[in-house]
Amino acid sequence: MSIKYDLADTYVKEKLANLPEKMLEWAFEVLLKQAELMKALAQVYVPVDTGSLRDSIRVERGGESLNWRQVRVRAGGYIVNPKQPGHTVSYALFVEQKQPYMRPAFEEVKPTIAEMIKAEVVEKANE
Repeated sequence: MSIKYDLADTYVKEKLANLPEKMLEWAFEVLLKQAELMKALAQVYVPVDTGSLRDSIRVERGGESLNWRQVRVRAGGYIVNPKQPGHTVSYALFVEQKQPYMRPAFEEVKPTIAEMIKAEVVEKANE
């Protein structure tokens, strides 16, 4: 049995030309999923007083030009601190330093990212 790919074929050329970009898209999909998991874990690990810090933990995506695939899990801002009306949550870093919640969430997710990206790329490339 043999399989022949004609590299001169237009369809094959297009598929090969788009493969690196597609691989980046697939990797980005995995990163987004893992970022959501990290967010959920951080929301479990964060100490809660009013819940504002927990509610401020979010996934942000974006960037510019070649860096548009940036993914960040952030805490602080955007949510009003009920203990200081009119002010957003500004103490995320201080809490992280005293009782880490983001770092443990990241350390829990980190070991699986590369394998998940590899599995996703292999699966999608074989579709």
